[in-house]
Amino acid sequence: MKYTTTSEDAEYLIISNINVRISIGFFIVFLLIPISVFAEKMSFVTSGMSPPLVYKDKDKLKGMDLDVIVEFCKQNGIRHEFKAFPWKRALMNIKEGEADGIFTLFRTKEREEFLYYPSVPINTVKTVIWARKESGIKIRELNDLKSHSLGVIAGYKYGSQFDNLKELKKTFCDTKEQLIKMLNKQRFDLAADSEACFKFMCKKIGLEQSKFEIVYVLTQNPVYFAFSKSLGERGAVLAEKFSQFMKLLQENGALEQIRNHYYQPDNQAF
Repeated sequence: MKYTTTSEDAEYLIISNINVRISIGFFIVFLLIPISVFAEKMSFVTSGMSPPLVYKDKDKLKGMDLDVIVEFCKQNGIRHEFKAFPWKRALMNIKEGEADGIFTLFRTKEREEFLYYPSVPINTVKTVIWARKESGIKIRELNDLKSHSLGVIAGYKYGSQFDNLKELKKTFCDTKEQLIKMLNKQRFDLAADSEACFKFMCKKIGLEQSKFEIVYVLTQNPVYFAFSKSLGERGAVLAEKFSQFMKLLQENGALEQIRNHYYQPDNQAF
């Protein structure tokens, strides 16, 4: 039997061939597009002044907690954007839904009203009272602080007992660097700060940490990377995912490796 091709059949074959080529072309273009184009974009805020957890170096954010968050974003298809603000503004941004997440911060009932907290913290902070060694100041209990002038960071939480203590002569500073320099220049007698951050900043600004000593331990508390409740259920899911991610980092030793990098004797993280 002899088959013939009509003009209609030829037209159909041509159109079908063109459609196949177009489909293949779109598929190839799709494969060539970077995965990051399809990734969810999220904005995270911080004060950028809690080294070595997070800090600014030549307008670039660095730190062990930031490194953990970057890795979390990679594994969950999130394109991250980090912004550093004074602490009060950072809290306002997250509270008003202008940011998706915030780090590194303590957990309080007030903040739970607008934040989803993971069950596993991103780090632990030992908050202490520092003094110049030459001062000879001794602090045996919280009430002893009332006899001295004290430097703190505006907007920070240092633990309920300290935060609620009345009659403290506080000087409010905007940055960690300002806090340490003012303590060194005897603008106040004592300064409240985390042990790790204080040591790290002394090295960065060229001050001998040995000039200062810890005279009292306020708290040793977990700190968190939390998500805005403006995200709805998505925020709760991310908080749970981050908890599982932190557990995995702890189990496989990756978390220890990240942190050790910032405590090397000749640290190049600055």
